[in-house]
Amino acid sequence: MKYQVGQRITGVINKITDLGIFVTLPKNKIGLIHHKDFGANWLHERQNYHSGQAIRVVVIHNYRGKISLSKMRVNDSQLIDQTNEFLQTKKENFLSVLAETVSNSQTEIKKLEQELVIYAN
Repeated sequence: MKYQVGQRITGVINKITDLGIFVTLPKNKIGLIHHKDFGANWLHERQNYHSGQAIRVVVIHNYRGKISLSKMRVNDSQLIDQTNEFLQTKKENFLSVLAETVSNSQTEIKKLEQELVIYAN
């Protein structure tokens, strides 16, 4: 799987070093959040993270399998996520797409609730 610049991903922290945070991404790919992403507060900030912790990141560079990640730029509107399924939604269709998404989510929640009841009994 080739990760695209702008793609938002949830990974798992596997190692924290002076260089930054190494994150395991889906398909067992490894990316790095460089310590500079945290600015001058890296020594203090690194204490807020631990191995095994889930972390939401954005791909900021991907060259020859070396994946650079950022935590601080996850909400950066300049980094467009080309894998976002709603990217091509036209403004006039937004409400109907949103209503369909909510309906599908409610259906999925009901299924999960039923499975939970069965599992609990």
